[in-house]
Amino acid sequence: MKKLTIFTLILALVFILASCGNASSTSTQNSQTVTAAPTAAATEAEVLDDPSSGQSETTSDFTLTDADGNAVTPSGTTYTITSAGEYTATGKLDGGQIVVDASSSDKVVINLSGASISNSTDAPIVALEASKVEIKAKNDTYNTITDSRTGTPSDDDDSENNGAIYAECDLELSGKGTLIVTSSYDNGVKTSDDLEIKNITLKVTAVGNALKGNDSVTVESGSVILISTSGDGIKTSNSDLSSKGNQRGTVTISGGQVDVYSACDGIDASYDVVISGDDTVVNVFTSDYSDYADDANVSGELYLIVGQSIYKSTYDYYAYFYNEESDGTWVKCTYDSMVYSGRTAYYGLSIKQPSGYENVIFNIVTKDQTPDGVTYVASTSGEKMNTSLNAYLITGVSSSLISGDWVQLTTSSGSSSKTTYSSKGVKAANSITVSGGALTIKCMDDGLHANMGDELENGSVGVGDITISGGTVTITAADDGIHADNILTISGGSVNVAKSHEGLEGNVINLSGGAVYVYGEDDGINACKGNTTPLINITGGYVDITTPSGDTDAVDSNGNITISGGLTVVKGGSSSGSFSGSIDVDGTVKVTGGTILAFGGICSTPASGSVNTYISSGTSFTAGDYTLADSNGSVIASFTLSSSYSSVWISSEQLTLGSSFTLSRAGTTVLSWTQSQSTVGSAGNAGGFGGMGRGR
Repeated sequence: MKKLTIFTLILALVFILASCGNASSTSTQNSQTVTAAPTAAATEAEVLDDPSSGQSETTSDFTLTDADGNAVTPSGTTYTITSAGEYTATGKLDGGQIVVDASSSDKVVINLSGASISNSTDAPIVALEASKVEIKAKNDTYNTITDSRTGTPSDDDDSENNGAIYAECDLELSGKGTLIVTSSYDNGVKTSDDLEIKNITLKVTAVGNALKGNDSVTVESGSVILISTSGDGIKTSNSDLSSKGNQRGTVTISGGQVDVYSACDGIDASYDVVISGDDTVVNVFTSDYSDYADDANVSGELYLIVGQSIYKSTYDYYAYFYNEESDGTWVKCTYDSMVYSGRTAYYGLSIKQPSGYENVIFNIVTKDQTPDGVTYVASTSGEKMNTSLNAYLITGVSSSLISGDWVQLTTSSGSSSKTTYSSKGVKAANSITVSGGALTIKCMDDGLHANMGDELENGSVGVGDITISGGTVTITAADDGIHADNILTISGGSVNVAKSHEGLEGNVINLSGGAVYVYGEDDGINACKGNTTPLINITGGYVDITTPSGDTDAVDSNGNITISGGLTVVKGGSSSGSFSGSIDVDGTVKVTGGTILAFGGICSTPASGSVNTYISSGTSFTAGDYTLADSNGSVIASFTLSSSYSSVWISSEQLTLGSSFTLSRAGTTVLSWTQSQSTVGSAGNAGGFGGMGRGR
């Protein structure tokens, strides 16, 4: 959730946005216990080789023929296909294009068989009318499509044919050959409908979005390299229902390998992101982690802040950027999240700000109306861009005139190293699901991020859920590793947040299976305020959380923590304990099953009704391999510490009354005790216990 605090600075308001505060393994759930830690997932990804390396374009004469071998006659250098069928393009076409203008029920297949098509005034391939266009790179052929237009495109104006391959119908790229798409103008491959990728070896390099399907983007197979120097790697924009009742806006990757290098978001879905398939590989590198990002062409986030009494779902909100002596460009403002000033809530709208403009006009128009600056519900009279502030607050609307002022929207907590614009690994307006494959993300923002509260075109709002049930997920993030505005669920697979500001964050976090490794520079796991009481619920699997010493909490819940199964090893938090610690809750910690060992400052310990607990403060725990065992030598848990700690509390269903236990490092006993009562030992100077931590 995002909160705002207001300060008055001369004529401006300052808004503060705050986020909430190789051993074998047996992974079972509920009352069963994981006794040994699985191995953490690798942090390095194997990326695809550049398919254009060492290749050269064809120099032969260009031809376009139909299925019978008849040549399509061009008009100048434009070849127009007007009927269904299969066509084959070969040779080099400079300054020309292929246009599909058939019937809305026609399917057109264009075989690229050693073709090189470039254009400096329009899109090289344009599909204006058809039921579907399939572009096939024929087996063992090398093909290039190059859009070398210059200038600044308007905001997603489809009339510009704003893609090197541009379609106003369903589009499929397939074949067992190679296709290289390059755009120096805007998008690489763009369709206003569904975009599918199958089998093909594809490399797309674009200043805008590499792949954009307004309705959906689906990758079933193939080897795909996507490079966006100033935009997103994969993007969808619609979130309504089709005429057949199908949900639009989902990005689906179910096979093949996809490597994304983007200046902004790697994957940005207007509805869901779904990643599945045992052999699927997805690698995402954003901003500084991308070798191709051009930060000079990426503007910071700009926001429009609208009060609840002014904001209406029947309106659209636009910004018109312009200079005094030239035409400008319209940019639609999209809902980002609710923000707060004290107890007053505002709608925060995000604006993808183009560079090079000195002035802006904000317009409120009737929903789905194309803004023209003449017909509107309300408008500002024109504002000089305030480059020192990043948001415009609408304070009132009277007689169709918008009044307001510039304000600053900044995070009161969060990473200072993240980008000022969105450069998330995978972002969805509704939900993200990972059930298989290998997903590796290195980004300068959140790794996985699902929004709750986005107003969707299907009449609902985004749920903000992230679910991981299989596969391998490895994340290096400048901000949150995994952020779900609502519910984060990990029930299987392997998740390794190798680096983050906050590792896992959500209103409710359910961990029920698999292996979860988290390193957070602030909080490792954080349950923050949302629709319901914050909760971290661990019922199975292996959970390993590490934070550095200092004002950090390895596990922090603004509500409660419940543990009923699995093995949880917590490492972090200040040694002071009373201000930060290994585990910190506003409510209670209740352990009814499984095993947890919490190293670091003791801020909160299990409440009454929990299984038996042992507490030790003032004992030195140095780096090494540890084993917790009973008097018979049966291993309850084994794990590794990579730093030193002076306090620990241990709760386990296996700490039976009257039995003795040892915690040893490399065979040398560090602790030994008899569980003579439900709680043995005390926190002492390491801090309080029983859920009395400060929370965030």
